[in-house]
Amino acid sequence: MKELGIRKWHWFIVIQAMAAVWSGFESKPNAQPVNLSIREMNGKASVSWPAGLKLVQPEFITDLSTGRWQDLGTPTESNSLVESFAPGQAFYRLRFLAPSILTQPAGLSLAAGGNVSLAVSATGTAPLTYQWLKEGVKVTGQTGASLPLNSISAGDAAGYSVVVANSVGSVTSAVAVVTVTSALPTAPPQGIYFGNFAGQTNGGFAALFRPNAPGIVLAHHINLDEGLFATNIVVATDGSFLAVGEKQGKVAGKIGPEAMEGTMTGTNGVAGTFNVAKKPVTGVHQASAGFYAGTFGGFLTGSAFVILAADGAAFTYLTSPTLGVVSTSATIDSSNALAAKAAYTLPGTTVPAPILITGVLDPAAHTFSGTYGLNGLPLGTFSLTRSVSP
Repeated sequence: MKELGIRKWHWFIVIQAMAAVWSGFESKPNAQPVNLSIREMNGKASVSWPAGLKLVQPEFITDLSTGRWQDLGTPTESNSLVESFAPGQAFYRLRFLAPSILTQPAGLSLAAGGNVSLAVSATGTAPLTYQWLKEGVKVTGQTGASLPLNSISAGDAAGYSVVVANSVGSVTSAVAVVTVTSALPTAPPQGIYFGNFAGQTNGGFAALFRPNAPGIVLAHHINLDEGLFATNIVVATDGSFLAVGEKQGKVAGKIGPEAMEGTMTGTNGVAGTFNVAKKPVTGVHQASAGFYAGTFGGFLTGSAFVILAADGAAFTYLTSPTLGVVSTSATIDSSNALAAKAAYTLPGTTVPAPILITGVLDPAAHTFSGTYGLNGLPLGTFSLTRSVSP
């Protein structure tokens, strides 16, 4: 492998700052030279360029007089290519890609005093810059991919957008409208709620709400693309709330003195309704009730959560990239033991296989640990610690 000179190979190499695909050299006055390494590799050209540009579109042309540049494959985050043309048969350049938004910031409604973060994801040739706007005016210091709004008040109610830019151009996101309701409630609703979605016997719904504190929801509807796990839910004075999961599935509901009802909507558009009952506040496990969180490991790895009510009712929620979500309702008995089965359909199959979850509660340490297995095959262990009490 040897270094080849530009003159010998007749290479023409530029980085061209263009916001769209152009033909010819219309934007040539804005082109910038870049130092490339060109080497011969088995009769082909191995071309590399400085790292840090990330997403770029390599292009080639065999006759500059035509002005018809062609893409080499698809945009790449690599900084090199090996081209099949013989030496001297083509010219090359890199086209910068203007920003485009992959995920728009989502609007929402929450009570005064709560915290929320608006976020955007975008692609394009690096570096990308961000500037958040409130009603079209720059928000000082907010130049990241997310906009945190903490301890919000009525003055934070507005339409927010973000401008994503690079050396090629810029794009402005859709407007995310944030509405602010009255302050956090100072009275009920509060308590632990359990139940199923209408028409569902697998999966289910569990929630823990406290006065003057964020609520927690674990929800899994088997016909939705994902479950929902949210720990920072603000409840309005009238008991209404909206929880948005990490994949933008959401649960909207309203809490009453003895029950709560609402709808969960997945990213696949499927919706399921629920009307679940409030659990007793006294019982054999009253001192251990609350929200437990931790991990499971072994053959599969992921996160595990349990909401435990005072009467021993427990809702388990396992999630991992491999399993997806597995959840079920069960009971921790008076000896502090739990044994539950969750129906799980393996990818490529149609018949559910049982996942057996067994565990033991330690009331003194406020921990819950155990094992899980698929169709009788042990897969691993889990260990959870109570992080929120009623």
